[in-house]
Amino acid sequence: MPQNSQAEPDTTKAENGREPPHQPLTIGLVRFALEIAAIGGLGWWGWSLGDGGIDGTLLALVVPAISAAIWGVFAVRDDPSRNPNPPVAIPGWLRLAIEFGVFGLAAYGIWTSGSRAAAETLLTGVGIVYVVSWDRQLWLLRQR
Repeated sequence: MPQNSQAEPDTTKAENGREPPHQPLTIGLVRFALEIAAIGGLGWWGWSLGDGGIDGTLLALVVPAISAAIWGVFAVRDDPSRNPNPPVAIPGWLRLAIEFGVFGLAAYGIWTSGSRAAAETLLTGVGIVYVVSWDRQLWLLRQR
């Protein structure tokens, strides 16, 4: 066997974009805190839309419940930050659209409910996490 022969390059899942990137625990914890803040903000917005009382209570329960259901049901297969076997598997670009939609709607709701500073803080935190975890966003965009 000649010594000059080169073996075929071994492409792994990570190299071709199929394996999700590793995310440190701290990013996961911050993401989780932002998700909880978004759900809480949506509840506050629901309460404000209903002017308190029974209508406000119903909206404070329904708006975050619908958002949390969408957040939990629709996910990308093998995403370690979610259920790796989601009830409804979707492409990565759609998952990012859902995430941006929920965070954006939560920020809008918080802002219109009376706290511009809290809305901007939520958006800043989300922006920082998405920039720091850029490799996850890239991986999501590659998932079909």
